[in-house]
Amino acid sequence: MRRGKSKVLMMTSIILAGGRASRLEARDKAFLEIDNEPIIKRQLRKLKSLSQEVIIVSNSPDNYKGLKEVKVVSDIIPNCGPLGGIYSGLLASRDDYNFIVACDMPFIDSALIQYMHKNAYGYDIVVPRIYNRYEPLFCIYSKKCLKYIKELLDKKVFKISTFFSEVMVREITENEVVQFTAPEKVFINVNTQEDLKRINGYYVYTQSRQD
Repeated sequence: MRRGKSKVLMMTSIILAGGRASRLEARDKAFLEIDNEPIIKRQLRKLKSLSQEVIIVSNSPDNYKGLKEVKVVSDIIPNCGPLGGIYSGLLASRDDYNFIVACDMPFIDSALIQYMHKNAYGYDIVVPRIYNRYEPLFCIYSKKCLKYIKELLDKKVFKISTFFSEVMVREITENEVVQFTAPEKVFINVNTQEDLKRINGYYVYTQSRQD
């Protein structure tokens, strides 16, 4: 497995934490714990070492007051789901390239993010495509996407990949992803209590294999 030393990249990282988990007793998914550590802190530990700045997009900004060295913004256009969060984050960013990730993905991989950024030049989006499906919430977006996202929001079209055909897209294949990490690990997210139990079990299992 290829591993690269983390370095600060010319990009901003944006964590989408727009809503609560309806299937997790209305808890904020960002603060669910994997191995006794909130997912948001696991993400920040990696993203701060990679990024010029980290932005959290949340409609419950008071939840994040205790986090240092992050900018917290709320949705500019409410009730538009993750696409609205992407739009708000890109507007708040000072960088052209922006890595966007959902707050419920506990196993983000620094080396994979670096590789995606390395392949961003000349493209507007760098997105993994696994099992013929995009991973739009583990993705690099340029600010050129703002125009197309706003057009969708105005039409109340909220599927993220709808505008991909309008911009330059660099797809990251499964063969590329596996050079750094397992797709079933890095793109996993938490939606239910069963997911949380399974993910914690997966963490214990993989850690024991590494010891």
